Amino acid sequence: MDEVFETDSAIAGYLERVSMHQEISALRASALELLSVAPGERALDAGCGLGDMARRFAGLVGPDGSVIAVDVNPAMTAAAQKIHVTDPEAATVTYRVEDICSVEYPQAFDVVWCERVMQHVPDPDSAVQNMARMLSPGGRACVVDVDWEAFVVDGTDEAMTARVLDAFRAKLPQPAVGRTLRRRLVRAGLVDPVVRTVHPVLTSLAEAAAVIPVLDRRVSNSVPEADRTAWFDSLEEADARGEFMMALPIYMAFARKP
Repeated sequence: MDEVFETDSAIAGYLERVSMHQEISALRASALELLSVAPGERALDAGCGLGDMARRFAGLVGPDGSVIAVDVNPAMTAAAQKIHVTDPEAATVTYRVEDICSVEYPQAFDVVWCERVMQHVPDPDSAVQNMARMLSPGGRACVVDVDWEAFVVDGTDEAMTARVLDAFRAKLPQPAVGRTLRRRLVRAGLVDPVVRTVHPVLTSLAEAAAVIPVLDRRVSNSVPEADRTAWFDSLEEADARGEFMMALPIYMAFARKP
């Protein structure tokens, strides 16, 4: 996320806002239904951010289970540990600074979760294959990510919108990774793939800017300097006219290890 945000506190604020969005909550609920996490199981949150899903898994697997949460950014694991509250009815969560492409826990987990991480990874196939290796036979993986190539904004000048969104996508190593998640799981040897999606359509700039960096004036470095002032002014003007709209597909892919 360092491609877009200048500080760790900005990353943390963004993650907190997104985790509370109703579309993300709905997609997570759908994923948990597929994962069917059971008491006593072992779960990995790969790219845990602030650890909200790691804590969710801890409650589901209970005190006889275990949860490991890893993130490449030490500021995120530190923040997650600070937020964490010990629950005697839940598993202990172990937070570690690790890269999901290289971390090694062979066949150690029944459940692997990875949300909105692949867009930032140089080699998604390597990351997915590594997650597959970490699953025990019968284990389940669930990967969630965005398709920024299908992100649209309307109500602003079309030429400027194209420039700004192209520049934003160029900051991300894998802007279209959401649409590719299913095949990456299949290539990693996992079976019975299932894909689900949500496609948020927002017409309030305030709501959209809270969860989309390129629409948020507070994250102005996500926009080329030549267009910066005009872009944010035009978004606010479109919103005032009642013409602003954005839409963005988010994919969830599930599969299991034979």
